[in-house]
Amino acid sequence: MTFFLGCVMFLFSHHLFPVLLLLVAWYCSCSVGLTTLDRRRADAFIGYSEVQLEHLVFTTKYGDIKVHLATEAAPKTVNYVKTLAKRGLYDGCAFYRAEPPGPTLDNGSSSARNGYALVQGGLYSCGRQQSIDLPLEPLMNNTHGTTSLITGTSEFFFNLEDHPEWDGSFSVWGKVVGDESIQVLKYIANLPTRQEVHPSGTVMRILLKEVIFWTRLE
Repeated sequence: MTFFLGCVMFLFSHHLFPVLLLLVAWYCSCSVGLTTLDRRRADAFIGYSEVQLEHLVFTTKYGDIKVHLATEAAPKTVNYVKTLAKRGLYDGCAFYRAEPPGPTLDNGSSSARNGYALVQGGLYSCGRQQSIDLPLEPLMNNTHGTTSLITGTSEFFFNLEDHPEWDGSFSVWGKVVGDESIQVLKYIANLPTRQEVHPSGTVMRILLKEVIFWTRLE
């Protein structure tokens, strides 16, 4: 701006009016162009400040498990999970069921089956379980690394492999972030377990020692 005014004074003092008019016209066109460009840039980012990438982190003695919350795919489920975390209801609860992928031989069975490939936890482990009437939000599939809410309960599980047979039955509300988080889940899935038969007939692997966790939102 100082340079521009200096040029104007020089041209005016030397009576170079045609050149002065061209200089003023050029400056005005540049200013308008920059203003328009800045406005377009600002318009391009409208709404971006409102979209925040939120994560829920489970801290265990084996490391952290970081989950990217699927706010758009499962807004009601995510809001429920966030509410539990904000109220501190998850803190001190645990992962209590775990089963790695691959062949699994149940007690009393002569043939192996495919492992459920999951790690399950929730409020049940600390006596705070809830029955919750949430709509099913099955937009995301039960792929490797996702986490799903067991319908009608406060319990959830991490998928350690793709489970297309479960798609449409559970609300997938997040996906694990980073290889470190996956490694923590794999470690938990391979801890010693005992066999327990659910009333539905499902044979489950229950951890001999529950893995306690605390949560925080980021």
